[in-house]
Amino acid sequence: MVGLQFMHAPAYAVSYVSVSSTTVAAGETFTIDFNGTADTPRSGAGENFYAGSTSLGSLDAFTTIESCTGNTAPCVEVEGYGPRVPLGDLDGGESFGGSITLRIDPETPAGTFILRYQLYADGGEATADGPTITVTNTPAEADLEVRLSAQPQFGILVPHLSYTLTTRNHGPDAATGVTLTATLPAGKTATGLSTGCTSAPGTVTCTYESIADGADAVSTFRLPIGLLDIGSVNVTAARTSSSPDDPSTANDSDGTTCAVLSIALADCA
Repeated sequence: MVGLQFMHAPAYAVSYVSVSSTTVAAGETFTIDFNGTADTPRSGAGENFYAGSTSLGSLDAFTTIESCTGNTAPCVEVEGYGPRVPLGDLDGGESFGGSITLRIDPETPAGTFILRYQLYADGGEATADGPTITVTNTPAEADLEVRLSAQPQFGILVPHLSYTLTTRNHGPDAATGVTLTATLPAGKTATGLSTGCTSAPGTVTCTYESIADGADAVSTFRLPIGLLDIGSVNVTAARTSSSPDDPSTANDSDGTTCAVLSIALADCA
């Protein structure tokens, strides 16, 4: 925890706050610790928190409560203001304290706000300025690289060209909803497809629910070789959809060419 502590001259009571970090990414959490002493009896007290000097809006508009301690009733978001930690009735000279963990909403734009705080009660203390907290928000990205290779396969079974389609996720985030499409010679239909792949005349489509950062997804398929397939066989593959955004499209496609000399002789580059 970052040892940042803030004190001010109170109107009626003394509060202190510290925060786990003054920089937090959208979607992540930070914790506020607070403590103090009531100078006189205070009924229905609670520690309030606000966002000051910001374009992000009120604190309740872009945070949610993850957990809280020191409360005598459930911690709540006060609409249009921010979270409150109920402390109950305090006697004069009674100490209070607790913590509250807030999660920044994932869609919150980058910005800053001053964490403001107040011991709320009958005649509670004046609102004070605490630390300035910076919210960062780097858009999620997943850089996918597509590679296609081929090998001729001959023998007593039906001769064919065997293709391997590899998709590597260079991150930094996981990729979901990934679809790759391989373009075959006109009218050709692939066989021996991996799970998640389908073929129609002229195409192979492979889908992947998720590819983790640094992981590979590998699929294979075959193109049978017939007497009329002598010549060049060109196959290409490309990423057609994925989420989040792919920051580099230069490596989103690949292709390979096989020179078929006969049903028993072929060379793939």
